[in-house]
Amino acid sequence: MLDVKYNIKSLISSIYECQKKIIINRRFIRDLESEGSDTSKLRNEIMDLEHRISEFQKELRNKYQFSY
Repeated sequence: MLDVKYNIKSLISSIYECQKKIIINRRFIRDLESEGSDTSKLRNEIMDLEHRISEFQKELRNKYQFSY
């Protein structure tokens, strides 16, 4: 049971970290756009992070579906 709790916490923590990076990148994008700089790398990174979040969420659902 401890292993299951650890895995759930690890997946949730990974989702949280991706969300934090997305927020930071969006702030950088706003600043860079006001300067007229290219933001394509940051936008691609956000898309990758969103995909990773989706994968983590699928893993959570698939591994830890509890029937009541």
